[in-house]
Formats: sequence, structure tokens, C-alpha cells
Amino acid sequence: MIHRIFLLGPQGCGKGTQAVILAARLEIPQFSMGGLLREAAAGKDDLAERIRAIQEKGELVPGKVVAEVLRSRLDKPDCANGYILDGFPRNQDQYEMYAEYDKPTAVIVIEVPRDVSIERIAHRSRTEHRTDDTPEAIRRRLEIYDQDTEPMINNYRSQGLVREVDGVGTVEDVADRIYGVCTMQGGC
Repeated sequence: MIHRIFLLGPQGCGKGTQAVILAARLEIPQFSMGGLLREAAAGKDDLAERIRAIQEKGELVPGKVVAEVLRSRLDKPDCANGYILDGFPRNQDQYEMYAEYDKPTAVIVIEVPRDVSIERIAHRSRTEHRTDDTPEAIRRRLEIYDQDTEPMINNYRSQGLVREVDGVGTVEDVADRIYGVCTMQGGC
């Protein structure tokens, strides 16, 4: 079975951790758009130079460039049996861009209460010494998720692609729930 899985949820829900675990269980690659852009920017070609120039100005990489990077990665042989995209798409523009290319087989949404998200992000900030996880920045990112990502998830929900998973519990408990959703009838 080919899996084209989007793993979504608010910041602090554990998307990155769960994407790695699920990818190992399903034996498919996983990646985030941020990681793909960093990888592309590290290259020596024209695309890498364009991405670096945009990032050096502190600007967001335009959707057209994001699409080019994503399509290039998804066309590699290791994605023949599928892939997991961690935290993508984040908004309607990315939804539409991906829809021109393909359609996911499942959209797994890890659900956690707002206070759990904030607590997890604060913990991550303390342990990883991240300077971008200020209380104001955390609140703003969660507002953006509510404003931009939730409506896009509803588009997938109307297509019957959304699988909601309780993200509260141990890493192993959540991983087992996600894998269970993927292996049940109509899974991922």
C-alpha cells in the first residue's frame, strides 16, 4: 500500500517525534517542509542560491519555490511507497499547491488541549534553549494554526481523509494510537 500521510496538529503536539516513529513502522521516509527547505538551501545549484537569498532577507520562501522543492523530493525513488509530511500543509495556499501535484491518503491530526501545547513548547524551549519559543510567539503560532490550518484541515475532513488522534499520553501511547489508525480498515 502506498501511504501519502500528512501529520498535523498544533505546535507542541509531537508531530516531529511521531512522524519519525510512524515512518520507521511503515518503512517510508518522513520530512518537514522546513527541513526540506534547509536541505535545498544547502545545495550548490541555482535553486539553493534563490532560497538562501530569500531567507537572508528574512522573508518566507514563496509557494512556487516551496512547490518546486517538495515535488523534487517526492519524486525521488525512496518515496515510491509513500511518505509522511510533518506539519504540511499549513494553510490553504499550500493545500492548493499540493492538490495540483497529488492527494494524501490520510491526514492524521494529533489533538492536544491548548494548555498541553503551551506546556510542551515551554519545556522544549527550556531543554533545547530555543529563543523563538517566547510566550508571545507561542500564542501567535497557535493563533495562526487556528486561523490558517484548522480551515484547511476541514477541507480534508470533508473528503473523509482526516483521522483524529488523542495526543495526550506518553510518546509510545500516542505512537500506538497513530499506528492503530493507520492499520485499521480505511487507515492511512
